[in-house]
Amino acid sequence: MGSGHFAREGFGKSSYFRNLQIVDTDNSLMNVQGISTLAENTNCYDIKSSYSNEWGTYFYYGGPGNNPQCP
Repeated sequence: MGSGHFAREGFGKSSYFRNLQIVDTDNSLMNVQGISTLAENTNCYDIKSSYSNEWGTYFYYGGPGNNPQCP
């Protein structure tokens, strides 16, 4: 999934989305706050979300998928 690297490997390795925004009922962009994340099998892939002034709300995601710990 993604680049094949786990989210914990961070920038330069794992895939990411940043500056997340949604469109509200007035068709205006709003910054996303307080997202929930879930990875069902962290031996296969994972996800890590955070916030920074530069990137806004962002998350890293990914993993190698099929491996000895992830059948």
